[in-house]
Amino acid sequence: MRRWIKSKHTVSGLAFGIFLSALALAGGMKIYGAGTGMQEQAEVYQEEELEEKETNEEAAEQQEEEGIQFYLKQQTSSDIDTYSFDNSATLPVSNVRYDKFLSKTGGSGTTSTPNMGMGIKYIEGDDKNVDGGGKWRYVYCVEFKKDCPIGGLGMEFIGWNNRKIAYAMYYGALYYGYPCRFGPYSTGDWQMDYFITQVAIHILNGEYTLAAARNGMNQSNATTAEKNLAYDRIEKIVNGANNSNNYGGFTGDGWLNMDQAKFSLTGYSDSWQLLNGNYLSGGTFHGVFTSYYGYDFREQLTGYEISVPQGAYVEKSGKETYSDFRVGIPEKQYKRWQLTGKKIPVTVTASIPRYWGAGIYRCKAASNFQDVCLLTWDGSGGTTKMEQTANLNIPQVTADLTIYKKDQNDGSSLKGAKFSLWGYEDNAYSKKIGEFEDMQDGSYQLENIAYTDTEDGWFLIREEEPPEHYSAKYQLKNSKDEEEYQKYGGRQVRMNENGFYSPWIEEPEVFCDEKAASGMHVAVKKYDGKTKEVLPDAEFQVFPWIQENGTYSTVPEQTLIFNSESRQYETVQMLKADGKNQGKFLIRETKVPAHYSGRWQQEITVTEAGTTDLVLEAYNYPERKFTIWKKIRADEVVWDHGTPTFFFRISGKDLDGIQRWYQCMIHFTKQSVKEQEYLVGKAEVNGIPAGQYQVEELPLTARYILTDASSSDPNVTVKNTLLDTVNGIQKIRSEITADLTLEDGSVIFENRKVFFDEYSHDDVEVNHLKASEEKNGKKQ
Repeated sequence: MRRWIKSKHTVSGLAFGIFLSALALAGGMKIYGAGTGMQEQAEVYQEEELEEKETNEEAAEQQEEEGIQFYLKQQTSSDIDTYSFDNSATLPVSNVRYDKFLSKTGGSGTTSTPNMGMGIKYIEGDDKNVDGGGKWRYVYCVEFKKDCPIGGLGMEFIGWNNRKIAYAMYYGALYYGYPCRFGPYSTGDWQMDYFITQVAIHILNGEYTLAAARNGMNQSNATTAEKNLAYDRIEKIVNGANNSNNYGGFTGDGWLNMDQAKFSLTGYSDSWQLLNGNYLSGGTFHGVFTSYYGYDFREQLTGYEISVPQGAYVEKSGKETYSDFRVGIPEKQYKRWQLTGKKIPVTVTASIPRYWGAGIYRCKAASNFQDVCLLTWDGSGGTTKMEQTANLNIPQVTADLTIYKKDQNDGSSLKGAKFSLWGYEDNAYSKKIGEFEDMQDGSYQLENIAYTDTEDGWFLIREEEPPEHYSAKYQLKNSKDEEEYQKYGGRQVRMNENGFYSPWIEEPEVFCDEKAASGMHVAVKKYDGKTKEVLPDAEFQVFPWIQENGTYSTVPEQTLIFNSESRQYETVQMLKADGKNQGKFLIRETKVPAHYSGRWQQEITVTEAGTTDLVLEAYNYPERKFTIWKKIRADEVVWDHGTPTFFFRISGKDLDGIQRWYQCMIHFTKQSVKEQEYLVGKAEVNGIPAGQYQVEELPLTARYILTDASSSDPNVTVKNTLLDTVNGIQKIRSEITADLTLEDGSVIFENRKVFFDEYSHDDVEVNHLKASEEKNGKKQ
């Protein structure tokens, strides 16, 4: 026996389930006409069980005592199924009474004055569907004269009604417990909203007129205000449905077109929070699907596909297909993406059948029950799909790296080293990321290292300088460490989501050093003494002290090699102190560059513990030039007596202590340069090794004496001493010294010609001779 519960029914929050599968109907819209039969006011419950009939009678009596009451069928759990909402299947339809406008005179009424009592009809099981949200869908009858469906009466789809019926259901009351969706059509009472929607459908279906509906309401016990309110809303729905301008969301052949719908995503935020080992996106993704005129139609969706990148997942807040959701990423994966930063596109594709209309359903088992209409879809239009993409972002993070320097033997912390970090670029570790900060406690730190600063997260740690008194090369831990040091000059580490590691070296962040033996690396920078230009063609050798002999060895220990990058001469092996050499060495220049002089040498002593780097400076001096000028008076030259020729000597020691001398001459000819009353001659001596020199004129030229010597060069000193006078001309002796270390030099000699025995070669002497007279050939 079915059981009926009497209650004052004030249902709220009842919702309607989503339609999950498409109804495939070929062809266009089918129009199903209004049926005929018994008046709706004569609806009766066709129950076989006597107890149920008695319960109904009791309920009717109670209704008369307490006013309008509603009866919702209470089914046992075994009677309730979760329906797939395949609208081509049999739909179980039930109703509860709404008799506010029931005729007080009773009877069946007429078409001109119908009895306006009715049942609020809905589909059983809708509220149990996962996607239904607790709602029941309303159905509306299109044969008011027949009996109202009861008890989950099975009804099957038979065709389609006209678009006006679909309009009334779309804008009117659609779900049990909810008012009309279009505000101007609502009475403010959800039960009355069902009533006015049903009456409007009867009118639009041609079963009776608007005036007849008013006549029927006037026969009820409803107040005048209620009658006027209901009539006003019915009229608005009917007029709206009859206005062809109100079908902007419909196709030309009468389908409500979901291509007019809009879909968007809201509620989320571009942020993340860690929860139970997973990072979850901020807020929740909420899909908003609004059909024509802005009505929320998420529950009608037949598909809701959510796409996220591989490695991410979707966490839904409910079991509904369209339920809100968040994006989740396992912590390890999230941190891995943090290394480079990553955009997480979240794409949602919402699907819904394109065409909707007023589907007609009939109970084929019994002809006395009303046909009903349901707002449903048709498969002929295919599916409307709408896509929205929202982008979440995982920001890139940087990491800090701390390394440690320790003594290889006792493990003590060492400060004072210098480390740098390099990134891989252009097939080499050529991109300097930064230098580690010495924390003065044996640790060295570098902050804000980005994974993208290098290739695939690989970095190289280089030790630029060891701590004082420690070896320059840190202790290598295994053959792979040795291989990396030989290839890259440092140790590789790789960055991942957990920090830095090496796949083949334990504790790659720890660098150990051994104390260095007492020794010295020597470098000599070789310069031109004047220009300070580096000279690459010298040779330097190291001669160790021989304590036993008390002198330096004559056999070199090693020869320094010129480093073209550092532009200096460097020892190949470290100079080590021992008992034999007492730490004493002589660095000697054994070959000077061509055209240079000034061999250099220096003694050094290795005394400090550990390794010392010593840089020395050595200078060589290029060969010099000395210029001698000679001036004689042009009017004193007699070319018939020969051409005047003068001789000079330059002598002295170069910087290496070697005695050197040079001779030159100046020979005057008729083509010699004449400056005013003087003839000027010049002699140049080139290739003189830098050193200290004396310059003198040799007294080999007849009839000429030295009368003056001078120089304007600051490195040339002239000292003239007066001697005697010859034929009235002052004769001098000149002492000339020239420092030809840094500069060239020059001197001017001036000479005068003197007479021989107080007569010059062009003097004229007149001799007077007496001659006797001869007459007649005779001497007189």
